[in-house]
Amino acid sequence: MSALKMRFNWFPCVKVKVGTQGQDDPRRLSLFRKLVGTIDIRVDANEAWSPAEAAQRIGELEPARISAIEQPLKHEDFDHLPALRRAIKTPIMLDESLCSLPDARRAIEAKACDIFNIRLSKCGGLIRSLDLALLAHRAGLGYQLGCQVGETGILSAAGRAFACTVKDIRYIEGSYDQYLVRERLTRENLTFEWRGWAPRLKGPGLGMTVEPERLRSVTVREATIHG
Repeated sequence: MSALKMRFNWFPCVKVKVGTQGQDDPRRLSLFRKLVGTIDIRVDANEAWSPAEAAQRIGELEPARISAIEQPLKHEDFDHLPALRRAIKTPIMLDESLCSLPDARRAIEAKACDIFNIRLSKCGGLIRSLDLALLAHRAGLGYQLGCQVGETGILSAAGRAFACTVKDIRYIEGSYDQYLVRERLTRENLTFEWRGWAPRLKGPGLGMTVEPERLRSVTVREATIHG
């Protein structure tokens, strides 16, 4: 059902989670490909595989014409990524292994990946994320703007600002708003539109308005910072 929704809403690309124990990923992905047609499919393993099995697992998925595999190995298995990259056809995207500039430089030097997954809240905010995109661009790597599960409209607005400022972003995630968050913290509904369209926000700052009462209703702790 989700695959058909993606197709009939004309999404240009989709991401499929793989590596869950008990799931027949090759069969599931083959069916998914038939349902979505020519839509770009990338997959996310979330560190599911060991270095010994990863190449075989990815090879079984490649007939479905996947465009990228996100974080196939655990972060502690980072040193195995260059060999895995040479053994498969699919570009490797780093997520859990990419949180900082030192992580990025290490990945570039080791030739460990093809794409960075840059998530603003994971990578240190807008400025640090811009630095990562620039580093990837100079190294000839691609980069994706990722999102966090359950991110609020505040973070979605920051993602839109980034997406509308940085060139050549390979994939853009975010602005799920009503699909992931039960109580919206912003006055504006920042949910993406048909085809995943999420236009630039207008107005000062990030272009959205925080609702103080809604924010207080979910506040766990307050702290005052004096300049």
